Amino acid sequence: MDEVIIYVFVLVLFELFESQWQASSTIGGILQNIYRRYQRGIFYFIFSHPSFIYVLYLGIKYDLTNFWFLSILFMKFLDISYKLVIVKKIEENKLYEILPIPPDTPIPRWMGYVNVVVYPALLYLAFISG
Repeated sequence: MDEVIIYVFVLVLFELFESQWQASSTIGGILQNIYRRYQRGIFYFIFSHPSFIYVLYLGIKYDLTNFWFLSILFMKFLDISYKLVIVKKIEENKLYEILPIPPDTPIPRWMGYVNVVVYPALLYLAFISG
């Protein structure tokens, strides 16, 4: 049980890192941060999501296949995939096709940190129900 708490804590750290580099006060600012990461290279972008790699590692190591674990993987995969779609639309100058609200829409600071609570909680559930 102690190692599960450590795994969850490490995931919290990775999620904090991801939230930090994406943080901004507007949707446009968040999208700019995502695009800047992508401009440095696709591998840099992928490795900027260490929680996804870490969760994959834990899933393989502990043979996690329950609903909670698969939920994490599914949401993480969708998150990264959608960010790549956004980057493609930014490059094509067609962001308006997928962004139904103005880029200067303010985002509450706490909203960028929802992942720090949700994913570790799901990982904990994955371990205790696995």
